[in-house]
Amino acid sequence: MKVYIDNILYQLNTNFFKITGNKLQVFVLKMVLLILLLFMNDTTVLAILMPIIIVPGLLINSVTTNRYYWLILTLFSTIPYLIMDLVGYVPNHKHIFAYVIIAITITIFLSEQKKQLNYLGIQAKYIIGLCFLFAVIGKFLAPEFIDGSFFEFTNTADSRFFGFTSFAADIDSKLLLANEKNLLNLMNTQNPDTFFVLNGVENLSSIGLIVSYWTIFIEGMIAITFCLPSNFLLSKWRNIFLIAFILTTYPIATVAGFAIILVTLGFIQSIKNNKLTYYSLFYLLVFIFLPLIKIPFLRVFNALF
Repeated sequence: MKVYIDNILYQLNTNFFKITGNKLQVFVLKMVLLILLLFMNDTTVLAILMPIIIVPGLLINSVTTNRYYWLILTLFSTIPYLIMDLVGYVPNHKHIFAYVIIAITITIFLSEQKKQLNYLGIQAKYIIGLCFLFAVIGKFLAPEFIDGSFFEFTNTADSRFFGFTSFAADIDSKLLLANEKNLLNLMNTQNPDTFFVLNGVENLSSIGLIVSYWTIFIEGMIAITFCLPSNFLLSKWRNIFLIAFILTTYPIATVAGFAIILVTLGFIQSIKNNKLTYYSLFYLLVFIFLPLIKIPFLRVFNALF
């Protein structure tokens, strides 16, 4: 198996990317552009304009690496995802979209072309580290996360978790769908006295605590290993912790937007000396096959067995 994977990496490095000029860097930038094309459509303006802006960058390499092209993308991402966030809700992973675009723009403007991929890797490493650092701090500031009640509520009221909850806690999926409907009614009512009882939450007391502490541990280790300088021994394990997080999170919490930007950042920081590594290959495969998380695995499993 190792020989087979080594051969794949060799073919990618020597034949596909050829490690000449800026071919690997262009590939990285196009990964980011593809994410923006697929996910940067939150408003009517973005849904109309982003394909017009993104497609030339995907098709023409000179556009892909143009500094002013990325400056335009910086404006289009900063306004809706950072400035407008002050007056409305923006999903957390869309903030990361903006930070990544800003990081790329700064790198292209301020560094020599031959060093840009290395600098992008450094910035990707610290974006991941700081993202998880603030995530862990937020969890310690939330008592409902420490006592497990956050996951008890989320797993029984958020449809993204219903497959896992139904399987792990043996809760009828119809009860979970009723929770979702009751929550929607609660959010739309103007009666402050409205309430409902969550179905099946009593089955999740131990699972909620286990998931909470595992989340704090794995996110904490990602924060530490990615924020530490690369010459620290613990930093060498950063990809292991990130891969563990990916494998234990996204088959359950199918948040495709955060998953795809995270694996892209993982891919960028895993490149060493302009060459792909074993970790790069993992992140690339996840990037390609990520749409499969939308498969209703529980229904497929039940249909087969």
